[in-house]
Amino acid sequence: MKKNRLFIGILLIGFGLYYFISKWQIPSLQIFTYWTTPILVTGLALLVQAFKGRENNYVFPGIIVLGFGFHFYAISHIHAWPNHWSVLTLIISIGMLFQSQRGKGDLLPGILLFIMSLFFLFNEKLTTMLSSLQSQVSYFQQYWPILIAVIGLYLLFSKR
Repeated sequence: MKKNRLFIGILLIGFGLYYFISKWQIPSLQIFTYWTTPILVTGLALLVQAFKGRENNYVFPGIIVLGFGFHFYAISHIHAWPNHWSVLTLIISIGMLFQSQRGKGDLLPGILLFIMSLFFLFNEKLTTMLSSLQSQVSYFQQYWPILIAVIGLYLLFSKR
């Protein structure tokens, strides 16, 4: 119990404030009454436990929960925010990269997932920008999923 004091303390403070603001309907604080606020509070509590409590195993879930909470909040409130599934994999890759920086993971999977997420996120924009190379791009777009699957199979079954 003593080990998780930061996490539990921030969680209780955050949820208490959330329900207080929701119940009393304070106009200037209505921005904190959305359904994503408890998710953001949980992610923040996990990250504080990770960094202040020096418990590296909370970094990855903290970034994912905080990132997902922010993403779902931003979809509703920031018009330029992309509503695409690759944003979620981008958040996961950022969590993997932070976790590897804290010494508890390999850097390569995080980098690969980050690059693939950016590719999927900006795929349509890249296709539009490269319209002068339309025939080569359309050929690549037909077969790149097979290329990725073959590379994955190789990595899965190769014995090094």
